[in-house]
Amino acid sequence: MTLIRSESNSPSTTPTEQRPGVVERFTLILDAIAAGPDRMYLEEITEITGLPRSTVFRLLAQLIDQGWIEHHSRGYQPGPRMFTMNRTKDYSRLRGAASGILNELHANTQGVVHLTVLEGSSIYFLDRIGGAASAAIPSQVATHLPAESTISGRVLLAGLEPERVDSLMKSGPRGYPRTDLDDLHTRLNRIRQRHGLDVIPRRACHMAISSVAAPITGPYGVEGAISVSCVGTVELSNIAPMVFSATRRISRALHPDTHRQSKSTRQSPHAKVRAAL
Repeated sequence: MTLIRSESNSPSTTPTEQRPGVVERFTLILDAIAAGPDRMYLEEITEITGLPRSTVFRLLAQLIDQGWIEHHSRGYQPGPRMFTMNRTKDYSRLRGAASGILNELHANTQGVVHLTVLEGSSIYFLDRIGGAASAAIPSQVATHLPAESTISGRVLLAGLEPERVDSLMKSGPRGYPRTDLDDLHTRLNRIRQRHGLDVIPRRACHMAISSVAAPITGPYGVEGAISVSCVGTVELSNIAPMVFSATRRISRALHPDTHRQSKSTRQSPHAKVRAAL
């Protein structure tokens, strides 16, 4: 018996739309996170990528495990690994709100004033106001340093949950362990007990630099930090309230509608900070 192939009965030769490959699906999600607002919900990512909700949820879980994305009650946001890929973020509002206050703080303290933010497991220097002590303090604008090794970085880490600090230390570009976590958490707890303020006297620094740092806070947590570093002997109990007050003023400038003053925040910065030192 002769078998004759029937072309008319063969499956349609019209190409069907292929499903995105695994790499393409991961890329769609990462692109959505990188280009979107600071935090996004699952439904938003699903709509932007066009992928099934269950697929997006499953791939997001894998990206979280690898440190590319973080998940909090307010949604998904870039993780520490995304910051190592030079993700650009607009800090113009923060810099604008802080600019005049940084100059004022420098004039009043004669120290080197820094404005920093946390990017992954590192701090990023947004601004630096120098002076006579500038040459003795090795810091540069638009550079990164490990967060746990700087006073500003520890202030920023103290504003995070301990579990997130652990995640950042493990996912950092330099590997793990970067520092003794028990020692780091002890230091961060002391900072939290001082309302986010950290102080390093000259005698405790191998470079003989005295430093004070405090966080700039917003409705969703810590947004940045200000530090003042001075060479030689200075009265940190006088400088600390100035730094503390400066960060509160910047916070109010950034969030005038949500930063209502309570009795606690109306308390004299000098009294509040000296009580914490």
